[in-house]
Amino acid sequence: MPFSPCWPRRSRAGLVPRDRSASGRSGNVRVNGGKGNDIVVALTRGAGQSFSVRYEPGMRLLRLAILLAGSRTGLTLDEMARELDVGRRTVERMRDRLQDVFPQLETIDDEERVRRWRLPRGALPVLPVQPTTIATLETVSAELATRGEAARAADLRDAAATLRMVMSPSALRVAEPDIEALMQAEGSAAQPGPRLKLDRDTLLALRGAILGMNKLRLKYRPAEAKRATQRSLCPYAILYGRRAYLVAHTDTTTEMRLWRVDRISEIEVLADNFTRQEFDLAAYAAQSFGVFQEPPQDVVLRFVPEAADEASDWVFHPSQTIERQSDGSLIVSFRCGGMQELDWHLHTWGKAVVVLAPRDSLSSR
Repeated sequence: MPFSPCWPRRSRAGLVPRDRSASGRSGNVRVNGGKGNDIVVALTRGAGQSFSVRYEPGMRLLRLAILLAGSRTGLTLDEMARELDVGRRTVERMRDRLQDVFPQLETIDDEERVRRWRLPRGALPVLPVQPTTIATLETVSAELATRGEAARAADLRDAAATLRMVMSPSALRVAEPDIEALMQAEGSAAQPGPRLKLDRDTLLALRGAILGMNKLRLKYRPAEAKRATQRSLCPYAILYGRRAYLVAHTDTTTEMRLWRVDRISEIEVLADNFTRQEFDLAAYAAQSFGVFQEPPQDVVLRFVPEAADEASDWVFHPSQTIERQSDGSLIVSFRCGGMQELDWHLHTWGKAVVVLAPRDSLSSR
């Protein structure tokens, strides 16, 4: 039988639990491991028994098998542990158990002599699509569309439609009420901010130029200018924040700059290629708080005891360290640029934060 978690189904009275049978059994997921070795994930729900606790270990092992089968280059142990949110020793035991079931599990040493594992094609059968996956794609697509990101929203809708397409008619008929119920039960709070302007044609052109290492000819209007001027750019990446930015340098320099996509017009992908220099988008973005690029500075913030717990849950910057003080306050330290944007954000904390450094770049409070 097709696998679908026991999500509630729709009725005139609202959401009611889905009853698979009188005993509450929800069925099994059987994964063929070859040579008669199968992983059977039993999905049962007895009286007074937690459904998620009962099937979670088996589902985690199944997810590891799916991850390894879906990776062309394979995964390291650290990557497996990060994906499954488990420790190193736990993932080592899971790998060993998976190897017992799948003798065809491949071991690969990459160019840096790091060991990776993967499952070859055909090791897993075609698995049923879960309603939660489609509902997540649809929900995030709607959220992006609300923010003005029509292009990426359309990509997610296409992905959801593709998943629906590969489902059998009977499985889709069973899943549709669950998808509808989840979409009605999940949403995002409205957040003030500028509406992004990124149409699909522009995004396709930028992505094509980035992948093909093609130069771009376009018109760009800076904030202080009244008219757009023609530019020739070498594109590397797209950075999303409150707005979308193209990360590129001109064809006469190698200095990376951010170009607001909503200020780009008359874009043309040229046949001319450029030689791509080494570039790490994550490292580039981490230089600043937000997207403003400027020389980084050491930032030290002190949050009062009443705000320490909430501040400890925040990621202000990837380089941050936190330290609890004896009086209950919290010291957060990191290094970044973008002091103006950081200053704007710190104002939302009011008197709960004190700037210890840099005093000359951030408002004292």
